[in-house]
Amino acid sequence: MNVASLAALPLRVRGVASPLEEVVALAGQHALPVQLSLSASFVGEEFAQVDPSLRVEPGRPDDGDPAPGLTYAGYSPAQRGRFLAWCAAPQSHACPAFQQLLLASLEAGLCEGGEKARSVRKLLAQLEQSASWQPVQGFWRVALLARWLEQDGPALAEWLAQAALPADLAGVALGLQALLGTALTAGEARAVSKLWQLPAADLSETALAFRLRSLAATLSTEPLQFGLKQLGPAADHPLPWRCHHRDLRIEFPQPNLRRSLEPLLVDLALPEEPLDSLGKEATDPDAASGQKELAHTYLVVEFRQSRSEYFLSALRQAQRRSTFLQLLDEDRHLVYRVTFRKNEMSYFWQLWNYVHSWSTTRIYCNGQELQNWQVYPYSQYLR
Repeated sequence: MNVASLAALPLRVRGVASPLEEVVALAGQHALPVQLSLSASFVGEEFAQVDPSLRVEPGRPDDGDPAPGLTYAGYSPAQRGRFLAWCAAPQSHACPAFQQLLLASLEAGLCEGGEKARSVRKLLAQLEQSASWQPVQGFWRVALLARWLEQDGPALAEWLAQAALPADLAGVALGLQALLGTALTAGEARAVSKLWQLPAADLSETALAFRLRSLAATLSTEPLQFGLKQLGPAADHPLPWRCHHRDLRIEFPQPNLRRSLEPLLVDLALPEEPLDSLGKEATDPDAASGQKELAHTYLVVEFRQSRSEYFLSALRQAQRRSTFLQLLDEDRHLVYRVTFRKNEMSYFWQLWNYVHSWSTTRIYCNGQELQNWQVYPYSQYLR
């Protein structure tokens, strides 16, 4: 295969592609939202480079696959022939070593910017539709890098609602979207709920859109921005990105919002409750007397504001109950109280999972205060 033919493939061809040193040096001029550097072991012959002067022979599947991590120069002439033939139509299945070498070329191509990056993004879009590439987690890392380099929040959100992203990468993708200032969409909420096996995946996008608006009102901010805030200053601190290209080092922020977002998405799937007493204060005699009567019915849970990242989720869940009250204790501290009847234990356990470890949480069963260790499924103290 001659140099002209090789140049048509999505590869780092020696003598055609810009040297890796230039790609790194020009990154600042391209205003890339990443920090690029070379590995300490780089000596000029880069890992992803295809040398057209090396001998190539027609290959057969029974020639054996090269080990992952080998360079093109480390392949046998027959393996080089198979690799180049596959690169002409990379939607088909290939061994991990071939996939790694191609993905390394695509990473460097994305960092070149300009027309080269556009051609790489076009190829990535084609490969996303390939059944051979969808299970390859490393492919989705390159695809997400491409989206971050574009700096287009709405496009990233639209992509996340449709892409077959690995579950462990979705939280980072949503964190990048939060940094770009784009709100969580109903389509994304449904897609990541499916990835994380959450019940919100069964809701329609219309229902999710409505509940996301309600959630944002409760949080006083958009859910992704809430998650970003939970991470603190570390959210926008650049971190090393795991590359396929051994000689290239890429750093950019990688906030993972899964931990803070997952409980919020769980809440979205809970059934809505009438809020007959929402916002009534203890100064309302009718509300107080009614609550006193309910307190001797079964379980009463009281909790105060907490620094826990799950506080707003717990509060929102409590507010869904028709027996929710906001009270002021003797020190004028706000206390949230919810009463549960015996046929509402499933709702009780959902709230209890959030608040049971907080120091200000109190629980009463038929008027008697219980210790936290006495509260567990089928406990004799709950009878």
